[in-house]
Amino acid sequence: MTVLLYNASARKHGNTATLGERLLRGIPHTTIHLMDHQLNFVQDNRDTERPQADTTDDYAALMAQMRSADDIVLATPVYWYDMAAPLKVFMDRWFDSYTNDFPFQGKRVYLLVVGADQPEVKATGITNAVRYSCEWLQMNFRGVAAVTADGPNDVAAMTTLPASFVALRLNLEKIV
Repeated sequence: MTVLLYNASARKHGNTATLGERLLRGIPHTTIHLMDHQLNFVQDNRDTERPQADTTDDYAALMAQMRSADDIVLATPVYWYDMAAPLKVFMDRWFDSYTNDFPFQGKRVYLLVVGADQPEVKATGITNAVRYSCEWLQMNFRGVAAVTADGPNDVAAMTTLPASFVALRLNLEKIV
């Protein structure tokens, strides 16, 4: 089994990344910081002679890693009530892969959201975007954990994490 953690935060060691590492503690995984990769916006070429693929960025390499993964953890801070831009662009580009027969079916997807002000409420759009994308691509959405954190080390200092986090961790442990 292969587990990938996609961290969409601009901070490699911030609350979002820390939450992902806490979720996967003791579980072999690879962390990918989307900010380390160039991702171009999706181009819809269906009405042209051009292929539905952009080979000028790092997307193909990211998807090569995802191809062999069984479990995908998407981790994002809440930015203006939405996911961080790198995750949005990455997910938008899944359309390229879908049109080129990428094997999304059956992959298990977990979502981590970190926000300063009621992320379990204000990040509902993020959860819906991931859930509906998984449904359309026939991936298995396994749940979301939303954690309130504002200061740079809040997640690292937490002695107790919310029930949604504990449930997501238990969900992962059943599979590993």
